[in-house]
Amino acid sequence: MTWVSAKFDKTIRAKKHYQWRFGDRDLELDWNSMIDLFDSHPMNKIGGNVDKMNYTLLNFERRPSLPKQLKDMVKQLQEKFYKNTISLICFGSFGKTASSFSIHRDTMDVIYMQGLGEVDFSIWDANKQDLPESLHHLKKTYVDEVVTQRFKKRFKKYDICWIPRGTYHLIQPVRTRVGFSFGIEGKPDPSTYI
Repeated sequence: MTWVSAKFDKTIRAKKHYQWRFGDRDLELDWNSMIDLFDSHPMNKIGGNVDKMNYTLLNFERRPSLPKQLKDMVKQLQEKFYKNTISLICFGSFGKTASSFSIHRDTMDVIYMQGLGEVDFSIWDANKQDLPESLHHLKKTYVDEVVTQRFKKRFKKYDICWIPRGTYHLIQPVRTRVGFSFGIEGKPDPSTYI
């Protein structure tokens, strides 16, 4: 896996989203290994929402048992985004009734990669200024007025998307799933030096 791509760099500078499929087929995720990682993750680094049937494994990049390919991806991202801190969070949801965060935006750039299962992934444009980071408290009819869907795709294993900081997005589980969020955190904004 390499993050070297003129098209990717151009998209970062333009602060646009960029979607592609993971090319290194050596990354073999399976449900048994993911359940083992979940069961052995430090309790103080597990978050989530039981009502939504989801979980988050924080500081996932620090795990000694992290699959080698994910370790390599973090290392390559640290080299590419050498002025930023790279983090990795593992997200998961159980069952068809699971839900995730509502439409929201992050203060960091994110590379989201679908690991196992499927999600409906979408990018949204704000129609109004000064919106909150999360739109979870807004009524559906009002949400439709303040954001417009720009991109939607059913993400399957190894689908990836670059999400620039401040971009509204929604990752809605379709069934039991595992996904990975690589954060490019802090200043400067990578669009200023890539």
